[in-house]
Amino acid sequence: MGIFEKRDSLSREQLKKSFGGDSGIIPKTGGQKFSQPQREKMRDVFGSKYGGEISKDDFKSAVRELDNARKSAQNPNEKRELGKQVEYLKRVGGIK
Repeated sequence: MGIFEKRDSLSREQLKKSFGGDSGIIPKTGGQKFSQPQREKMRDVFGSKYGGEISKDDFKSAVRELDNARKSAQNPNEKRELGKQVEYLKRVGGIK
C-alpha cells in the first residue's frame, strides 16, 4: 500500500498533498514524526530531472539515490537524518 496504489504516476502537486496529509510517522524510530513542513519539503528529493509527473519507478529511483547519499555521508547525524527520510519515503511510496 502506498501513494501509487491506484495510480501509475503523480503530479508534483499531488505528491506535495500526499506528504502534507500523511501522519508523518517514521518507521523503525519508535514513533518519531516529521512535521508537515518537513514532509512537504521532502518533495525536493524529486528534482527537476523527474519532470512534472513522478512515476513509481521515478519515486524508487529517487529513494535509491537518497539511500546512496546516506551510505556515503560522513557525518553520523546527517546519516541518521537521511536514513529517517529513506524509511519514511519507503513507507509512503509502498516500497519494500
